[in-house]
Amino acid sequence: MNFKNLFKLYFDESRVFGLDILRFFAIMFVVVGHSLMYLPRMVKGFVSYFIFDGVTIFFVLSGFLIGGILIKVLNKEVFTFKTLLEFWKRRWFRTLPAYLLVLILLLGLNIIYNENFVFNSDSIKYFFFLQNFKTPHPSFFPEAWSLSVEEWFYLISPVMIFSLINFLNVSVKKAVLITILSIIVFTTSFRAYRMLFNVSATDISIWDLYYRKQVITRLDSLMYGVLAAYSKAYYNRFFESSKKYLFCAGIILLVVHQYYLNYGFNPFFDQVLSFSFISISTMFLLPFLDSIKSAPKIILQPVTYISLTSYSMYLIHYSLIQKWIIGKVDFFKSPIMLNTGVTFSVFFSLTIGLSILMYKYFEIPTTKLRDRLLRRKSQNTESIST
Repeated sequence: MNFKNLFKLYFDESRVFGLDILRFFAIMFVVVGHSLMYLPRMVKGFVSYFIFDGVTIFFVLSGFLIGGILIKVLNKEVFTFKTLLEFWKRRWFRTLPAYLLVLILLLGLNIIYNENFVFNSDSIKYFFFLQNFKTPHPSFFPEAWSLSVEEWFYLISPVMIFSLINFLNVSVKKAVLITILSIIVFTTSFRAYRMLFNVSATDISIWDLYYRKQVITRLDSLMYGVLAAYSKAYYNRFFESSKKYLFCAGIILLVVHQYYLNYGFNPFFDQVLSFSFISISTMFLLPFLDSIKSAPKIILQPVTYISLTSYSMYLIHYSLIQKWIIGKVDFFKSPIMLNTGVTFSVFFSLTIGLSILMYKYFEIPTTKLRDRLLRRKSQNTESIST
């Protein structure tokens, strides 16, 4: 195989470049944020001011894309239990194989090489995304916390919409809006309840474990993305006409939020409203970014590459590459390697290179398998019915 072709990716030219830009920055914020320790102190201090909350940006973008798909399906056909199952099959076939691959690999490495690791019921929870539903996320595979939030979003929101439509005879438009508002209000209220009567974050680690990284405290971020998809589907004139104003407002709010994180502190805002603030700010960016369909090749290609491989990058960059590859080699921990940024360069190169390989030779084949299986099942169903 030609080495150049080994890393070559082909992508659909109909992709929305503006959304790829958002995904590009989101994954860069996450990866760079986790690798600041590899940068010289002066550089680290400067770069940290430009590291926004990439995971929340991912949540909102995911809600917008998946919410848009779901709304299209609902407006095109009757929302039966079969439709619900088809939706889940498509989502799980897209997200679970790569996740399970990395999860099993990390479990294997820990069982074999980490004498302090114990495979127990807490380990089993990772297979069902229960490890952080309403409790602090364990130290093993820490980045999996956000994947639990995503998977529960895929499960809960369609069930709520399905129930409203089929059991309460609510229209599709109202069912989607009720679901959006219900989850936003519940999640925000739960954070307020937890702060007032349960756990008040006295330091950043408690805030991280009890507010930032639990399913029950973070589902609202995805629903703001669904709200943007709802606006696009049912109020498209407003969605299009206000996109530039909303984009400017979103950028300003993100900068204000970033400044506040560095210099301000308010318990109620930090624990209850901070996630809402950045989610709304990101939601405001979507109408304008959704209208950007292309760009010059010199910009389009690297941004699209990173966007396409962002899921693999997220899965492997921290626990696998940072902890198990670079973290086990003393050479990369030396002051010379850190002060010159060599370790940072190695980390970034490994993350991008291995992510491209994982996307091309694992994610794409499993997605194609999904499409073949679903197409075959559809054809079999049609032949039986005729």
